[in-house]
Amino acid sequence: MKLSRAAWTALTAAALMATTACGGSADGGGTDAAGATEEGGLTTLTMAETPGGPYSFVAYGVQRGHFEDEGIDLQAQVNPGGGTATVPALLQGDFDVLGLDLVSALTSIGRDLPLTMVAAGSATSEEADGDFAAVLVRADSPIQGPEDLDGVRMGVNALRNVNDLAIGRIRDEQGFAEDAISPVELPFPEILAAIDRGDVDAGIVIEPFATIGQNQGMRVVHRPWWGIEPGLQIGTMVMTEEAVAADPEVAEAFSRAVQATADDIREDPDSFRAALPELIDLDPALAQGINLIQWRGKNDRESIETFGQLMVRYGLLEEEIDYDAAILDD
Repeated sequence: MKLSRAAWTALTAAALMATTACGGSADGGGTDAAGATEEGGLTTLTMAETPGGPYSFVAYGVQRGHFEDEGIDLQAQVNPGGGTATVPALLQGDFDVLGLDLVSALTSIGRDLPLTMVAAGSATSEEADGDFAAVLVRADSPIQGPEDLDGVRMGVNALRNVNDLAIGRIRDEQGFAEDAISPVELPFPEILAAIDRGDVDAGIVIEPFATIGQNQGMRVVHRPWWGIEPGLQIGTMVMTEEAVAADPEVAEAFSRAVQATADDIREDPDSFRAALPELIDLDPALAQGINLIQWRGKNDRESIETFGQLMVRYGLLEEEIDYDAAILDD
């Protein structure tokens, strides 16, 4: 069945409303210097994460008790925006942890914003067909592959993020001019609607939106994040330097919980798929068909340096950051 633009947006909004309702700290809890609260022996941390697969990961970790096992009451909510625009909310204490793509994280750190990468987020698959990000086009589009993306309008969830590197790679490999692909910023659910209406020629989306679009008849013409490099870490989870310094044990406990969640999904992906309908209000049949994100748990220094080098190459960073200072327990 073909969904309206309002229905696409509702997929994100429903998750946002449900998670926001349970966010925040319990009454009567104390607050430490990092902004986290303590209640009933647990430290409450609030987190904003990207819709879809990234949010489902942390929600699954909460459901399976991995954060509670580390003494953390994680209150996670969907971040309807993305990229560097959300960083001020972290810095002013609206959240304790923020999920970011690596471009946004490195951009922020390169601007001397006091962020520390405490755990790894998503990573690309080793095989293109198994990756969780896709460039989608309408069924009747003349675009068949990346070689046909010259002169297109490309829907992206945020500007100056990992999509810039993906677009840069396409330009380099195809010999396109620098302005050959024009990014149009839209939330993931609205990218699908924009493709359908013809407002954009193509769009970069992640799961479950990639499979939703295909089920609507759209075609995958490229795996853009895999195209940067197979098996590459794409996302990270950041806290402020102040929060990490104020309570390094909490930051380390959060990192261990992320690692435990990643190990759990890798060892038993079927249980994760079975939980997705509840975690992100996903149709059970769709949950069985999507490409799962790859998760490492611990930040991968080589991937982060690859991002830094590409960002300098594409003009997103003036120079590479101090990786030793930016990565927790590297």
